[in-house]
Amino acid sequence: MALKDTPARLLIETYPLRFTTRILYADMDAFRHLNNGATGRYLEEGRADLNMRVFGRECMIDPPGGLQILFANVTIDYIRQAHYPGEVEVLTGIAKVGGSSYVLAQAARQHGECFALAEAVMVKAIDGASSRLSDAERAAMAPLMLTA
Repeated sequence: MALKDTPARLLIETYPLRFTTRILYADMDAFRHLNNGATGRYLEEGRADLNMRVFGRECMIDPPGGLQILFANVTIDYIRQAHYPGEVEVLTGIAKVGGSSYVLAQAARQHGECFALAEAVMVKAIDGASSRLSDAERAAMAPLMLTA
């Protein structure tokens, strides 16, 4: 099933985290569309924000004790075009939590319309080997779960 086939994934209130950023001139293609690489970069910022909330800011800058947040998989469904100039709103939440992994769900919006949906599988690792999520990490994830 495509991500867009889950109606709640298109709704802003489904996601606990959001930020808005300006589309840069360099982010467009020859047709003034937001290019796919730029969309991926905006989604990456949303993932980084969530990971810092769960694991602390140092996890992205100077990870303690061999901690790694590994990016196992990403799927992006492009629903419609986004255009320059303008802004992009990125929405992020956690869809599922496993033993050492979790699935981030995201939406990218422009002018109140969703133009891309994404899911990313993230794995907590210590020195390259998967590591069970701690109770404290799970507690930090609880308020970041999707609401629908």
